[in-house]
Amino acid sequence: MRLLPFAVLCVFALGSPAHAGPRRCGDDVDGRGRSVACDCGDILVGSRTLGDDPITTRACPGTGLVVDVPSSRTATLDLGGHELAGSGRGFGVQVVSGGAGGLSIVGPGRIRSFDVGILAPTGGLARLAGVTAADNRSDGVRVNGAGYAVSGCEAVGNGRDGFALGGTGYLAERNRALGNRRHGFRFSGRDGALGAADGNEASGNGRDGLRLRGRGHDLRGAVATANGRHGISAHLSGARIADAVANENRAGGVRAAGADLTVSGSGALDNRGGIDVRGARARDGGGNRAADCRVGGPCR
Repeated sequence: MRLLPFAVLCVFALGSPAHAGPRRCGDDVDGRGRSVACDCGDILVGSRTLGDDPITTRACPGTGLVVDVPSSRTATLDLGGHELAGSGRGFGVQVVSGGAGGLSIVGPGRIRSFDVGILAPTGGLARLAGVTAADNRSDGVRVNGAGYAVSGCEAVGNGRDGFALGGTGYLAERNRALGNRRHGFRFSGRDGALGAADGNEASGNGRDGLRLRGRGHDLRGAVATANGRHGISAHLSGARIADAVANENRAGGVRAAGADLTVSGSGALDNRGGIDVRGARARDGGGNRAADCRVGGPCR
């Protein structure tokens, strides 16, 4: 075989494109207003409203966006009605640092077919609103932190939990979890306002509609229908369940255990079990409705 001259080999080597790796993207990447559109695997360092960004035009082979905003900046990621699509791997949006006060992610918009749709495991997320997480291989939304809010979002057809939320003093309301393979909502931590003004809905999920663990949570206005196990399953202390509706679930309607747990104004119809709440100082706050109703004793 004839060998190529060394000079030609050098030209080929210099001319071969190298993998550029992740870039910094956002509406102002350098503090002087330079805007850089986002592509798959890029690092978002400030606010961005998605438009004709390359990330909206193709399926990402791995993670969509990594968010690493300096603490001196405030930032919002506005999906602008677009979809971020994956290939079953990585995270749609992974929040490492959300900047001053935390990142806001706002819709409308859709994050689909990653391993996890939205991941913020160590804080950094302040607000998630109007976003759909669908068909991700494990969880749709997985967040931990303090004082954040998740509102008006949907998690549909994810392989594990629709919403997996934990931490302290967080808010979750007006969200819907539909047809996820495990739980619709999995709440943990303490002092969550879970349906403060408007409740959350879980329907057609493979196991529990809403699954709660921790202390001090206030669950209000939850609607759980046609889930594969319990409508609401809770192990709580110093907490409250109010105005819940759990119908047509394959196991219990509302099943809870713990200390200092109050249940009021809740109904459970056409489940295999009704309302069953046990534990030290379990209190019937009145207005509960079920053929089989027990809150620290028979319901009034």
